[in-house]
Amino acid sequence: MGTIVEAQVPASEFALGDTVTAVPDASFETVRTVTAGTDQPIPFLWAATADFDRLDEALRDDDSTDEVTRLVRDGNHVLYRISWQARVRALGHFVAAEDGTLLDARLHGETWKLRVLFPEKAAMSSFYDTCRSYGVDIDVSRVNGLESVVRHGGTRLSAEQYEALSEALDADYYGVPRGSTLVELSDRLDVSHQAVSERLRRAHQSLIESSLHDGLTPDEPHP
Repeated sequence: MGTIVEAQVPASEFALGDTVTAVPDASFETVRTVTAGTDQPIPFLWAATADFDRLDEALRDDDSTDEVTRLVRDGNHVLYRISWQARVRALGHFVAAEDGTLLDARLHGETWKLRVLFPEKAAMSSFYDTCRSYGVDIDVSRVNGLESVVRHGGTRLSAEQYEALSEALDADYYGVPRGSTLVELSDRLDVSHQAVSERLRRAHQSLIESSLHDGLTPDEPHP
């Protein structure tokens, strides 16, 4: 069964480590295109910073980049096309070697957050072992079965989080005034009210992150 992995990699061991040191307020996210089996992973990046001239210079001086082209500016964001040095391309090869697909990559602070789709769990394990063997300090934070992601509306919710949200909606928990309490939800789900509260908080966080990242993009300005 397909597996979606969420992982973190230090920028210093992957890409743009020099840039985030030189321009610490900069943040980056990929243009949301599926990248599979490519020699140049994440070729397009939206960047946000207070000083784009300084960022341009830092990107071109970064030892992980080969060629940097500023394509367009839209408000507080700039779109770059970047060709990478071998170190960055290597991780792309590690993904492709396991028939994986890089779905998403974001850099904020000094850490890249990646989402990778693998055809099966064994491929994910092999990818992880390869990264470690080459000295890449990758940290896997979440593993979801593809069936679960599709079944739960394409979100990053776990089955338990999805169930808790569904029950909360059915019980009018989000009504004003509330139509039910955490204790009543816990009775419906047959778990402690603390467990219900934790599942709802994590579900809310996942939905907010998905909405902000996938809905409010630089090319779709909102007031």
